Amino acid sequence: MREIATLTLIIITFAILKANACTILIYHKIGDNRTPSTNVSIETFKKQMQYLIENHYKIIPLKKLVNLIEKKKDLPKKCVVITFDDGYKSIFENAFPIIKRYKIPASVFIPTEAVEKHYPDYLTLRQIKIMQQCNIDFQSHSYSHPRFINPPEGLTKEEYKNWIKDDLQKSIEFFKKYLGYKPYAFAIPYGDYNETVIESAKELGFKAILTQDATALNKNTPLWLLPRQPILGKYWSTMKHFKEILNETYLEVKKRMPDIGETNQPSIIGGIVRNIDQYKPNSFKVYCSQCGWVKADRKDNLVFIKAPKLTKKVQRVGIMALKRNNKVAKTLWMIVVK
Repeated sequence: MREIATLTLIIITFAILKANACTILIYHKIGDNRTPSTNVSIETFKKQMQYLIENHYKIIPLKKLVNLIEKKKDLPKKCVVITFDDGYKSIFENAFPIIKRYKIPASVFIPTEAVEKHYPDYLTLRQIKIMQQCNIDFQSHSYSHPRFINPPEGLTKEEYKNWIKDDLQKSIEFFKKYLGYKPYAFAIPYGDYNETVIESAKELGFKAILTQDATALNKNTPLWLLPRQPILGKYWSTMKHFKEILNETYLEVKKRMPDIGETNQPSIIGGIVRNIDQYKPNSFKVYCSQCGWVKADRKDNLVFIKAPKLTKKVQRVGIMALKRNNKVAKTLWMIVVK
């Protein structure tokens, strides 16, 4: 029995070591104090990039990460991807000189209407093309940056899907016309999604769909649900928070309960966890936007809480636990209560 227990521990340890996590960071504005909630100071951004380099993080292009996940290949140790949403001018003016100096690859997700119509706070085509010459990748953040889970009233299910696809197609046409390629990745505006948003983007050929679910990922994370850690505002841009999230890993689930997208009032929130023996048995918690993190019940591989009456229509839910190496593991997803 002792030999079997030792072998089991070795297998678990090996699985932990092999399941390298990657953290996708998401920034919005750099050095723009007009909107503190989405801003990171230039000094803080520089410190964070220096920290990654000095502590030997492997900063890889988003496209490389997508290719590795697509082929189910192991991710590099201490893997990080840098992304920016919205395509504000402050990225060119304040972030670009820093990432150019350190030769850091990054992806910028642009709402193409803002560029096409020359909105003053957004990147110009000239700035985009200058950045492209320095390993900066540009991808879609929709055309008009709508909140896709709040469509115009009175649409049928088919009309709703067409409304989403029409907007995304306009973005694709912008890329083809002005930048000469079709984007492979789509970052969901506001991070709000349901199954129709995901399906629409997939049907238009987006290989990768990025959310704002604040967790790490690994090679088994669905390409259509790539989470990102937002770095912004007073607390979420601090070096303390930055270091904490870089040390987190991804919690894999076989089944989400309830699943992504629209749902009736659920009886439980949680999921069936893969490789549950990797985690400390009493460390599981379940999250919902309305109730925060709550200590979870467990039945075999099922981790759950009894769902409170969900009064908010849009809820982020998820599961967290401590791995046996004491790393925090999380997964999050979004539900929309009917």
